[in-house]
Amino acid sequence: MEVLLKDIDETNWLECIFLTTDPDKNHYLVEKFVASNAVSIAQSKIEKGWITKAIYSEDTMLGFTMYGYSEEDNRFELCRIMIDYKFQRQGFGRKALSLIIKEMSKNKECSEIYLSFDPENHSAKKLYEEFGFGKTGKIVDDEVLYCLKL
Repeated sequence: MEVLLKDIDETNWLECIFLTTDPDKNHYLVEKFVASNAVSIAQSKIEKGWITKAIYSEDTMLGFTMYGYSEEDNRFELCRIMIDYKFQRQGFGRKALSLIIKEMSKNKECSEIYLSFDPENHSAKKLYEEFGFGKTGKIVDDEVLYCLKL
């Protein structure tokens, strides 16, 4: 199945904030391993440089991503990527990550993409390393910082 990134707008924002990584369908400001989509969308409206997109397969919203240029850290980052619990372990995260990297690399100024994740998130670590992200040796807010050189 093809994966697409679509803008978040008045037609889909509510659906987006109710996606969750929790199989019990609970919603938290900080989900397991990722900030909630509501927090991320709010952050993107306050801080410049962030792009928010819903992750779709055909007409089904599967997840959310936020990426762009972090003025605070002076680097390009994949700040958030989440797949709703109903669609995890089906290859959608891998397809979405490939698409996000492709989108970010269209910016001529983007020669490196940074991301951080909870060291307990072994699935994320494996996925990011498969795409060529590597350790920087730094810890940011208790998360390991990885970098992909384009």
